[in-house]
Amino acid sequence: MKFSILVPVYNVEQYIEQCVESLLNQTCKGEYEIILVDDGSTDSSGKICDKYAKEYPEKIKVIHKKNEGLVSARQAGIDAAKGEYSLFVDSDDFAEKNLLETVETVLNKNLHTDMVIYSFRYFADGKKTDRKNEFHQTKKIFTAENKNEIYEALMHTTFVTALWIKAVRTDILKKDPTDYSLYYDKSMAEDWFRSIPLLTYSDKIVYINKPLYCYRTNEESISRSFRPETIEKKNTLYVYKRFREYLPLWSIDDAEHIKKLDARWLNEVIYTFKQYYEHARSAEERKAVVDFDWASMLPDGVKNQKDNPFESKANRRIYNLITSKKYNHLRLMFLYRKFFKKMREIKKSFI
Repeated sequence: MKFSILVPVYNVEQYIEQCVESLLNQTCKGEYEIILVDDGSTDSSGKICDKYAKEYPEKIKVIHKKNEGLVSARQAGIDAAKGEYSLFVDSDDFAEKNLLETVETVLNKNLHTDMVIYSFRYFADGKKTDRKNEFHQTKKIFTAENKNEIYEALMHTTFVTALWIKAVRTDILKKDPTDYSLYYDKSMAEDWFRSIPLLTYSDKIVYINKPLYCYRTNEESISRSFRPETIEKKNTLYVYKRFREYLPLWSIDDAEHIKKLDARWLNEVIYTFKQYYEHARSAEERKAVVDFDWASMLPDGVKNQKDNPFESKANRRIYNLITSKKYNHLRLMFLYRKFFKKMREIKKSFI
């Protein structure tokens, strides 16, 4: 069997049928399996999965398990996978019908490939939108001579981060030595974390600039009310620590790359702060967002860093205002941001 498609499922009754139908309607003529991992759903998602398994017993397998999170659900799918290559599809997204056929063509033309990375489209309000920027405009092959480009992209961009844009040799997934049970409580940056060893142990990676996946976006996904425990779950320091462990393996354990990595973490933390601050519904909630211990989400060397040329000066200024509890300064800054954003939108409407 060439492919296993691994789908973690949790409370997605409104999306799961579109997801599964997109996988059943692939143009690929070869044999493949679909593994639906129901991670303790409390809605009708599990029953919908069972319905498909009953209708397509030769193609669909369902695993029901207690709720332990995305990391656990994906691991259950990996353990059960029988295909030579495994692909990941999130259950609220869906695949283009030529996903498997295109990946199979790439594999047939590029022997001994360990991983194929492809592009994706955004999906919102029933419409697909192509990405504005891509990793490469055409196909590119990465081996030992140029894999540092992949590592740099993983560290500093989102081009190669997601698991759902990767077809990975299943034996590489199964041989990953990480004990992922230690990370079942992590709900943020799991793709990033797992991609580090997968990209490291893949000797040959092929990137193709073709959108083969549809990623559903939701502007309302940010929590409607601020809760500190929600932010704490978004702490990605465990990913930072893994990067630092792998830098020597990649031969880029130098001061410049470490500062670039540090700058990325400041950007990630301030991005999360902005999301919650801008969605706050009251002055009290904005104050609660500022009062959260954002420093706890940064590596120790980044908190008071002053000489990092790769940092965003604007993000460092916001961080300093947060730690100094400059509530009014932050309020004015974000009012200006909102005003200029609105003006840009108005200007675009006249073009």
